[in-house]
Amino acid sequence: MHVETIERPGTATAALVSAAQDGDAAAWERLIEEFSPMLSARIRRFRLSHEDAQDVLQTTWLLAWQNLRSVTDGQRMAGWLATIAFRECLKLTRRTKEICTPDLDSLGSTDDVDRELARIWLAGTLAELVEELPAAQRVLFRALTETSEPHYVDVARRLGRPVGSIGPTRARCFAKLRGLLQAREITRDFLD
Repeated sequence: MHVETIERPGTATAALVSAAQDGDAAAWERLIEEFSPMLSARIRRFRLSHEDAQDVLQTTWLLAWQNLRSVTDGQRMAGWLATIAFRECLKLTRRTKEICTPDLDSLGSTDDVDRELARIWLAGTLAELVEELPAAQRVLFRALTETSEPHYVDVARRLGRPVGSIGPTRARCFAKLRGLLQAREITRDFLD
């Protein structure tokens, strides 16, 4: 009689992680083979040059190797590696503001983590782009986004400008932001 055993998803990965932690070079190589395509795909989302993307991939694996003993649940290896790669991409894009990330374990699937990290990255990118706007547009953008339903009359009063100038200035502001996003090749397709 032949009995087939069914492994839980991630069990093989957990065994590879455990073996690599014990110094098994072949297990480490298998982890690299298994997860490099996924990491490369995530890194490509940052639209880095080929050289920079390769640097991020290598740095991710170096940091993973240096911190491999800290992995307590080998079944979460994909998320752990994705987080390392994401942080390295952020460093490379020279983000100046500190990013507060949620507890990634609470988000669930790797896709949920990807969406949350992309949202955080995009929010930081938008903040950088707003800084590139002319001063009047920058002040107007901030005034319009401080509340969920800004009223032009209130914004005009705060800025000491005619109410009729708010709409056209807002339109120029958003057109400039769209241009800056397009210059960085950030489109709706990228965000989906």
